[in-house]
This record gives sequence, C-alpha cells and structure tokens, in this order.
Amino acid sequence: MKNMLISELGENELIRILLEKRDKLLDNVDTTVKNSYHDDAALIENNSRYTVVSTDMLIQHSHFPDGMSHYQMGAKIVTVNVSDILAMNATPCSILISMGLPLEMTKREYEELTDGILAKCKEYGITLIGGDINENTEIVLCGTSIGKADDTVKLQCNIGYGDLIAVTGELGSPAAALDILYNNDNIPEKYCDKEIIDTLLHPSLPLKESEILRNHPDIVTGITDITDGLAMELGHLHEKNNGVGFEIYYDKLPFNNTVKDVAAFNNKDLSEYLLHFGEDFELLLTLKAEKYHEYLEDLDYFHIIGKTNDSDKITLIRDGNEYELSVRGYEHLKDD
Repeated sequence: MKNMLISELGENELIRILLEKRDKLLDNVDTTVKNSYHDDAALIENNSRYTVVSTDMLIQHSHFPDGMSHYQMGAKIVTVNVSDILAMNATPCSILISMGLPLEMTKREYEELTDGILAKCKEYGITLIGGDINENTEIVLCGTSIGKADDTVKLQCNIGYGDLIAVTGELGSPAAALDILYNNDNIPEKYCDKEIIDTLLHPSLPLKESEILRNHPDIVTGITDITDGLAMELGHLHEKNNGVGFEIYYDKLPFNNTVKDVAAFNNKDLSEYLLHFGEDFELLLTLKAEKYHEYLEDLDYFHIIGKTNDSDKITLIRDGNEYELSVRGYEHLKDD
C-alpha cells in the first residue's frame, strides 16, 4: 500500500486522525468537557487553588538528534512540558500541542509522531485537549502543559540557609548519549549502552519522586528541572535567592559509570557532562535538613549533592579544593 504524504491528506484529516486515536483513550471524562475537546477551546475542570501553566517549543535541527524516531519526537514534546509542571510541585493534568510539519512527511511518520504524543500522555496521566497543525520546512512542536496545585505549590525564591541540595537521579547520561550517537563509527561498542542512549532519545520523568514531594511538601523549599545543565539551573536559583550560596560536592554527583568512560574516550572532563550539558530531566531541589532526616525512609530515591549557605556564591568542592562554579549550560539564541 502506498505510504501517503500528509500533504495529500490536509490539516482537517490529520486532526481527525489524531482526535480519533485520542478519544479512544478518554475514560471517566465529564461529557461536556469531553465534547469541548472538539470545539474551538477546551474546558478544564479545576477545583484546586492554582492553575499551573507552562510552554516549551522543540525545533527539529536543535532538539531532535540524528537517530531519533518520529515516535520519540512526539514523546519528547510531552516530557519537556510536563517536566515544568513537576518543577512547581504541581500535578500535571492536560496539554495542548501545536505542530509545524513539512509537506514531505508521510502519513506513517505522522502516525508515529502522534502515537508518541499519546503514549506519553497516558504514562503521565494527562489528556491531550487541543492544538494546531500548520506547514513548515522542518518539524516544530510546541506544547502548553496545564497542571493544578494548592498551597503545596513551590516557587524558586524561598530557599534558606542550611538547606540540603538534592537531585532525583543520575546526571550526564544525555551528554554521553549525544557523543555516542555522533561518534558511532569510532566509539567502542561496549560504550554504546542503550540505557544511556535512551536518556537522550526517549527521556522519562521522575514521577515517583514527584509524588513523594507532593505528599510531603513541608520538606521542600525550592524545585527546578534540570534541562539546561546543573550549573545553569543553580545559577537560576541563585539569582532568585538574594544572599544564598550553593555549595556542591563533586564526589556526590550521581552518574552511570559508562558516562565516565565515554567522557574519557572523547577527551572531555566528566564535569562537562555532569554540570554543563543538560537534558537530564531530573529535578534539582532544596530540602529542609531537619525534615529530610525525619522523612529519610521515604527519600531513598534522592541524592544529596550539597548544601546552601550565606556565601552568596555557587561553589564546587572537588578533590578537597573549592572552586567558584562557572554558570554555563545550554542557552538558546546565544553563540558558544
């Protein structure tokens, strides 16, 4: 059977295909709300104090490395948007996704793209409630995620002295994965770890850890997600907390041992992967020290990597020496 181009189908048919698949996944949705998903705007039920909204855009040449499938592209636009909702200690509920698609995209590729979107929506327990489709020279995906929160919502400007600094998982794997993919002809096969590569091509979120934080909001003083590199995210927190310093212990940073091997093979310092690349999609958070010890049994998944102080600096303790940490990472619209 001929694999049609999306240009042979048109916007209305592409939307119909997506909504037909989406509607099969809708369970226990209020009839009026469900019907609104086919109207000009969607209704959202929200009995919480706050509605939490965030948006993110992914562009093919910047965000989708060679070897990334259309399914993985669709999955990633959901992940990057929901990550911001988790970083507010909020519960994700729904998402809108607009797509700019090239005319030469096939129907099969479009089906894979939308399958990836819907699969991640199901994994994260959210509903695709709308969006738009337009023509573009390359794939551009833009999402707007919506969540809900009450008084347990967390802003980044309430960090105090003596808080513990933690992350929810290993760092540096996406950076290693990118070097594996782009040096595939030269890098030894033993380093081509699928688990590492998947952190870049098919990232997931720390859902279990996020649930723990929502259940124990009194532990947390601040949260952000690590998308632009640990150092850059620490810089953002530092900017919003006047006088607060952040002391990071290099030997406490969690990583997969293969990441260290890949860095060495590519003649790079491991710190470049752990501190300055990003795309980790883990949470960086500050915790009240006394509450952390009180709830220690529930916090096995968290890695303590430092503490805050009154130095008003970001420092790295490595091999017994203290360095002022360079605040750099991934940043759009800026030359290297």
